[in-house]
Amino acid sequence: MSDLVLRNARIWTGDAEAPHADAAIVRDGRFAFVGREQDVTVPAGVDVIDARGRLVLPGFTDSHAHLLGTGLAMQSIDLKGVPSIAEAAHRVGERVASSPPGAWIRGAGWDQHIWPGARFPHRRDLDAVSPGHPVVLMHTSGHCSWVNSATLRATGITAATAPPAGGAIDVDDGGEPTGILRDNASRLVADVAPKLTQTERIAATGQAIAHAHSLGVTGVHAMDVGRGELQALHALNDPGNLRLRVRAFMSAGALDEWFDRNLATGDGDDMLRIGGVKFFADGALGSMTAWMIEPFEGSIDTGLALQPAEDLERDVRRCLERGLAPAIHAIGDRANREVLDIIARARDLAPHLPRRVEHAQLLAPTDVARFAQYSVTASVQPIHATQDMAKVDRSWGPRGAYAYAFASLRSIGVNLAFGSDTPVETMDPIAGIHAAVTRRNAAGEPPAGWYPDQRLPIEAAIAAYTAGAARAVRAHDVFGRIAPGCHADFVLLSEDILECADPMRILDARADTTVVGGEIVYRRPSS
Repeated sequence: MSDLVLRNARIWTGDAEAPHADAAIVRDGRFAFVGREQDVTVPAGVDVIDARGRLVLPGFTDSHAHLLGTGLAMQSIDLKGVPSIAEAAHRVGERVASSPPGAWIRGAGWDQHIWPGARFPHRRDLDAVSPGHPVVLMHTSGHCSWVNSATLRATGITAATAPPAGGAIDVDDGGEPTGILRDNASRLVADVAPKLTQTERIAATGQAIAHAHSLGVTGVHAMDVGRGELQALHALNDPGNLRLRVRAFMSAGALDEWFDRNLATGDGDDMLRIGGVKFFADGALGSMTAWMIEPFEGSIDTGLALQPAEDLERDVRRCLERGLAPAIHAIGDRANREVLDIIARARDLAPHLPRRVEHAQLLAPTDVARFAQYSVTASVQPIHATQDMAKVDRSWGPRGAYAYAFASLRSIGVNLAFGSDTPVETMDPIAGIHAAVTRRNAAGEPPAGWYPDQRLPIEAAIAAYTAGAARAVRAHDVFGRIAPGCHADFVLLSEDILECADPMRILDARADTTVVGGEIVYRRPSS
């Protein structure tokens, strides 16, 4: 591992004791010196990065990413932002035309909320363009599938099929399946669809890693990791080819397997470690399966608990007893309350292990302080706020004042760890920082910001992608800062986002150079 000198830089260190510097020296993958360039003597033959006065930040960590899913989404039909059912079906038809007979067609990103009438689609919409190819299209939330009749036949789903616990099969007035499978009902398809090969998993994971590097992401907390994805990560890491720092949060669906293998939080090395176990308390807003205290606006529906609360608590306790930290998905206010109750009752179990709630999307006002009371990290995705604000207004009404309550949480000392939920939304941390700082979408709407009291200072938003992410996995002593002894993970940006007079200009920034452990893993061609 060669040494590296970073010079002529505007370094935001993330270290409160020495927040700014203009030069750094890297030895053996860690920062050996961070300070003033006049104090640096550049050894002969050492690689030098001349930042030319540009901003350098600690490498970004995406604290909630689906790494394999991101790579697979890059290979499937992109339905993000598709404005109508007809356009979605058209894209499916194009893929069918270039696919072998009987091949499974996959896509992701559709959202009925942006379609005329906001109605869920029907299997017949897909049957018209794909009568013989099974089609599986994942909702943008990841909590709902839209399938055609060929898929229903392949999976044996009929009017007589009972939905699994924590799932729903939508039916029409005649009792026939419409092709909408919510939450755990999607597993009926996963059980019969062709399985990925190890070669395919490795290729998709590698594609996602390269994408992360291009965005200045040097680490991810990979969520809901199954056996195959973990094998792919080990296959990349064993020969030393994994150049992204991964904390793997394993799928709770294979809990007994992780116990049998004696996996524990912290197992691994500096590139790949076990983070803990990912649980689901409820569904999602977009699929109308978030678990609510009161019904969705204009409805009697309070969403779905994906498993009984007592079962979730039992399994969380089992994990803590075996040294595995829980990371629990909670979207609705009822789900967040139940999860906080579980964390409170299990406070004395393995207190050295961190606790975190994934999304913490809608909170009852009385539950906000409990995150601080129980030292729970809020692992949140700021891009969701600006992408979902219209859905929140429509589905949660005035309760939206406590949706994505980042400033309220931060004000009482709660650790914020920012992520994207990629491939649900873009992995780009710049987009996430912009959303957190402005509470406006890329078009600048709404001009005053959506619930602007929840905006964050830009330094706090950056910290949530760096030191906050490290703190969430109790690694803040060596990650998330540019300081002597820390791992040399950093990103050189094209624009100084700390000095934008108009915060909308944050979106202009790009990662020019990404460095992991002192090794340059990405250079933007135009830079």
